[in-house]
Amino acid sequence: MAEQDVEALYKQALSYMEQGEKQKAIEFFDKTLEMDPNYSPAWNDKGIVCMELKNFDEALKCFDSVMKVDPSNSMPVYNMGYVLLLQERYEDAVHAFDMFLERYPEEKNDFYKFALYLKAEAHYKLKQYDQAKELLDQAIKRDRLFKEARDLMIQILRDEQNIKPAE
Repeated sequence: MAEQDVEALYKQALSYMEQGEKQKAIEFFDKTLEMDPNYSPAWNDKGIVCMELKNFDEALKCFDSVMKVDPSNSMPVYNMGYVLLLQERYEDAVHAFDMFLERYPEEKNDFYKFALYLKAEAHYKLKQYDQAKELLDQAIKRDRLFKEARDLMIQILRDEQNIKPAE
């Protein structure tokens, strides 16, 4: 197997992905992986395309493959958490985001902040408002203008007011 051939197939898959030709992208990710089953970027990007196509089970398999091939890579854990959230598997999503947040450097970029937010969203769906608010506080401290986090915080506060017993 020539490394250049693997790279060429992978770049072609990315090109199709960017053009929105998702089935073609998957076809070329598969060709890449046939040549090199340990090529983790192809597994991860195939998982993203599968997620976009709402083929969540296949996406999870792809992200799992990345973690087996490249255990130090944190991004498939984040992606897995996001898929689990979309599948409404909230407890599993919380666990995945816990793993991501433990492994990912806080200061690196916005993924940490978004993981805090997405984990908070899972807690919110589980009606675990205190945990959600704590995570949202952390996310908002990182970015005062983080609209989604602020909006979810407002929603939680409203929900809490609605469930408090009348005096």
